[in-house]
Amino acid sequence: MNTVATQGLLYEQVDRRSLLFVAITLVLLILPLWLSLPGWLVAPWLLASTLFCFSACIINHNHVHTPVFRSTHLNRLFAIVLSLARGHTSSGVIVAHNLNHHHYNGAEGDWIATRFAGHGRGAGRLLRYIVFATLSMARGRSRPDAPCLPPGEMRQLLLQRVCLVLFILILLAVSGLIVLLFVVLPWLLAVAMLVGVNLLQHDGCDPRSQYNHSRNFLGRLGNWFFFNNGYHTIHHMQPCLHWSRLPAQHRQQVAPHADASLQCPSILHFLAVNYLWPGAVAADAPTSAGEG
Repeated sequence: MNTVATQGLLYEQVDRRSLLFVAITLVLLILPLWLSLPGWLVAPWLLASTLFCFSACIINHNHVHTPVFRSTHLNRLFAIVLSLARGHTSSGVIVAHNLNHHHYNGAEGDWIATRFAGHGRGAGRLLRYIVFATLSMARGRSRPDAPCLPPGEMRQLLLQRVCLVLFILILLAVSGLIVLLFVVLPWLLAVAMLVGVNLLQHDGCDPRSQYNHSRNFLGRLGNWFFFNNGYHTIHHMQPCLHWSRLPAQHRQQVAPHADASLQCPSILHFLAVNYLWPGAVAADAPTSAGEG
């Protein structure tokens, strides 16, 4: 009997939600190109599209750490679909995230270290970080000593790039510049969110610490919608641990040792207090190591 047939196509059945979310993302992006939305629906539609594009970025992040399918061919196909849902190649994240950020984790050499936020008030720091961390990744990839993708993954990256370009050309042929509003804008906003969240997860943390190198956001709704991305410390400790297992391992391995100030119930509250409200300043570093 075929092994794949007996075990199922997915490594983890909970990833059916990942597939559903990616499908919803593509529907939200493409449907307005064929249907005329009433004016009152445009803003909420764009908000939903952006949030689902961001969720697709998280799903892609999970996929490049731990593939969704048992079949290599299905994983490659899913990577192409993810590239269309998020507006940039699935494999393109591997060098900057898997090979650089996870290696340096905020220390010298990390292309997206929190130092790019600079000093000053929170909103300015957040915007500065998104711009300069993005530029830093672009420079880092072009350096002669930058990590390289294996040849097989490089071929997949080129295939994803070709499929993405063809996808954009087809959409432009169908709907012209309306693509910029309903497709390109959510893509760009989702990428900005993805970069910005890294600042929230590491700002004021100690990259030398075993348990306090990252901040964790423990809200149930956010972690359901964004696939437990709030459990960031345990993800750095075990990058290939499936996202569905992060909460339990956080409670076992991180919570007893990490500084309590780095365990936040709400990412929106943390964002507002430290970056958006008038007078907001940089997130405070933990007052004690909290490791024992």
